[in-house]
Amino acid sequence: MKGFSFKGFGRRQVTLVSLVILIAVASYINITYEDDESMPVSGVIDIQQQEPPQPSQAEDDYFTLSRHERDKSRSAAMDVFREVTQDSQGTAESKENAQNELTASAKAIETETLLEGLIKAKGFEDAIVYISDDNINVVVKTIGLTPSQVAQIKDLVIENIKVTVDKIKIVEIKQ
Repeated sequence: MKGFSFKGFGRRQVTLVSLVILIAVASYINITYEDDESMPVSGVIDIQQQEPPQPSQAEDDYFTLSRHERDKSRSAAMDVFREVTQDSQGTAESKENAQNELTASAKAIETETLLEGLIKAKGFEDAIVYISDDNINVVVKTIGLTPSQVAQIKDLVIENIKVTVDKIKIVEIKQ
């Protein structure tokens, strides 16, 4: 494919953008489908049903591992964007787009951390927040969410991200 060009993008930039898209899709699939077992219709996951050796350790591991995977995935994507911004052969448009993506990722990291802290401050034991372009997923460790607690979490998200309520999905992991 000699001379292939995609509006200022070279072969390398197209490959990098494709990899970033694949990472984002893999992350979304990982978030949506945590394992091969079917998820309850209510969105409640009871970790005790999976017969772990120590339920409290498994619950803590879920949040720790999820944060680690989210951070690792985002770090890889940000490395790709940094590479595009530093590429001497890249176009100004591709560098600007990569810089915008870096800024958006940094803002998402900051907002996720803020929301996780605010949710914990509301009395929940642990929480993890995933911000994507058009959805916010909140996973909360609880003994059972009441409608008022769901409303509290949604209010926190709406105040800090300025999204509509239909873009927010709350999943609880029972203690």
